[in-house]
Parts: sequence; structure tokens; C-alpha cells
Amino acid sequence: VYFNLATISEAVADVVPDREAIIFRDRRITYGTLRDRSRRLANLLLDRGLGMRTPRKQLPDWESGQDHLGIYLYNGNEYLEGMLGAFKARLAPFNINYRYVDEELVYLLNNAKTRVLLYHSSLADRVAAIRDRIPSLELLVQVADDESDLLPDALDYETALSESDQRRPEVEWDPDDLYILYTGGTTGMPKGVLWRHSDVLIATLGGRRANGHVLESLDEYVNRARGMGRKSLPAPPFMHGAGHWNALQMLNAGGTVVIQSNVFRFDPKNVLEIIAREEVTTLLIVGDAFGRPLADELANNSHNVSSLRNIITGGAIMTANVKRELIELIPQVNIIDSAGSSETGGQASHVSNAKAGAETGRFTLTPNNAVLAEDLSQVLAPGHKELGWWARSG
Repeated sequence: VYFNLATISEAVADVVPDREAIIFRDRRITYGTLRDRSRRLANLLLDRGLGMRTPRKQLPDWESGQDHLGIYLYNGNEYLEGMLGAFKARLAPFNINYRYVDEELVYLLNNAKTRVLLYHSSLADRVAAIRDRIPSLELLVQVADDESDLLPDALDYETALSESDQRRPEVEWDPDDLYILYTGGTTGMPKGVLWRHSDVLIATLGGRRANGHVLESLDEYVNRARGMGRKSLPAPPFMHGAGHWNALQMLNAGGTVVIQSNVFRFDPKNVLEIIAREEVTTLLIVGDAFGRPLADELANNSHNVSSLRNIITGGAIMTANVKRELIELIPQVNIIDSAGSSETGGQASHVSNAKAGAETGRFTLTPNNAVLAEDLSQVLAPGHKELGWWARSG
């Protein structure tokens, strides 16, 4: 059985409408409120004639028949609302690196044939500088995060939501609808990775349990959500896949996403204070770049992190020494190395903890992963000495 991400979002919200879905600064957004706000955004987009153009089955695998919505935002509830609202209107949202300079933005937005841009007001001057160079762009939606004026012809996000309908959008969600993730361009120009909802849900957004079991019915999603008590703080920017993957995993499971107050840089003191206040159970970080300052802050100041059970790290190496320090400071924690890519989702993991010790560079493949011989002739057995291709099946 295959599902659209909007279908899962609605099913979870129906069963736990009063549970907190997102905590950000002084905002505590329940699943019911998140459902209504994302529906309002979806209906706003649909009322302007945006959405599905050509059904997936009529196109080659590498083409999109949907309108595309660019998300040019710092972390916050609006980022996740933007993704869910786009899914519910059958647009394909995509991530935009807010550190890009003008030429990079122009390339990315034109490559994506962007129809809608959702952006923070603090980035409005950047949008104004390049908007005339994006011929496909027809709708600007500005999210206020400072005192900047609204750009000409742009909609104010909160005003637009308040004037839109909160009823379920009148479209039929298809598991073949697209989720698009743009790579960072470290191996060339940025490229949009196209995933069907049904595939990315299982690959990395919570449709497969840690034991490999794939959730096959809405009842399984709903029952999991009823008993969910986890809270996760994804510290990396949502503009990177790992950040919003972790957030969507939580939302698809009925958990709570907690967002760092300082959205411009990793702030270990702020993160640890939030973990203590909100009783966060999972923290997502990026290797030593986040792990080193986190360990230093814990060593030098008192923080209650008794609720924290897992630290997930990916995107960069966390050295064994930093892991050891963190385990000494948080004895109950599991430090989980996660490896994967934009094209594959999660592919392997390794757990360090007080019992097993700390180690870096060794991974256990997740289900449906294997290493193929260099000539692609066979699957190599664990412990092999050859070079090969790391592969994932559907």
C-alpha cells in the first residue's frame, strides 16, 4: 500500500489534534492547528490555479508535471507548514540555500521553474534583486521575521492564511506526487532529486520502522501516533535534507518537533536549555561541528539533559573522542551515526553508547542496502576487501 505525504499528515492530525506538533520560541502549534494552517496555504495556492499540471504516469521518471514552490526560509514553523501546504495543493516544494549569492539563486530558481516563492522578510532584498530574472515566478509570499516592508505584489503570509479557507482541499492526493530535494552543488551545480511521495516516505520519512518493517496501512500510522511520546530537536537548517527529514519523520509519527530559537547558527547553550525545558528525547546534529561546542557547553555549565536518549549525527564525521566526551557527560545517550544521500535517504547507521563504547567509521547497512562489486556483477559479502558501489533497492 502506498501513501501521499498529505494523506499521512491528515490522518495523524485527526487522531492527535490537541498534541503539540511544533514548538518554536513562544509558539506551541498543535496538530489540529498545523492541519488547518497547511490547508489554508493549500487552498490559497489552488485558488490561484496552481498545483498538478500533468499526471506522473504520463511523464518520464525524470520530469515533473507539478508546479514548484521554493522555500527560502530559516528554520521555523512556516518552513514545515510550507511543505505540507504545498503537498496538500499537489505542488512540489523544494529547498533553497539561504547562503546562496544572487547568481546561484537565479540558477536554482530557473532550474526549478519556480512558480511560487515563500521567503522570510529578512531575505526580501535578495528576492527583490533577482525576481525579474525568474520568468516563471508568479507568486511571492513573504513571512515576516523583521521589520522589512512587504515587497510589491507579494502576499503577507499570515494575512493570506487568515483570508483563506481551512477546509480540506478539493483535490485527490496521489502517492506518485513529487517531493523534490535540491543537492547543495558540492559536486557541480545544484540538482533536483525527484522522489515519489510513496518512495521517500519509506526511504527516510518514517514509513519504515527501525526493525525494517514497512507500515502498510493508515491504521498502522494512526496507532503509532496515538502512542508517540517523543520530541526531537533537529538543529541543522531545514534547507538541508537531514534537517527537514528529521522533522517530517516526527510529524508523520505524531511526535513533536522542537526548533532552536536562534535560527542563524548552532547555539549549544540555547539548544541545551530547550532540551531541559521541553524534555527533548532526540537531538539531530552535524558531526564535530556541532558535537564539539555541545560537549564544551555541557562540560562548563550545568544543564539537565536527563530526557535525552538519542543524538543523531550525519553530514560530517563525529570523531570517537567527541563521542566519548558526550557519553561521559550524558551517560544514558545513544550516539547514532547516520549515512545516506539525497538520492537514497538513510542507508546505514552505527550506535555508540556507554555499553558499546565509541567508534567512528564503521556502519551497519539498513534494510535494502548492499555493496555491489565494482563491475556490478555481484553483491559483496560483509568484510570484503574490494572497492564497490553502495546500492539501495526500492
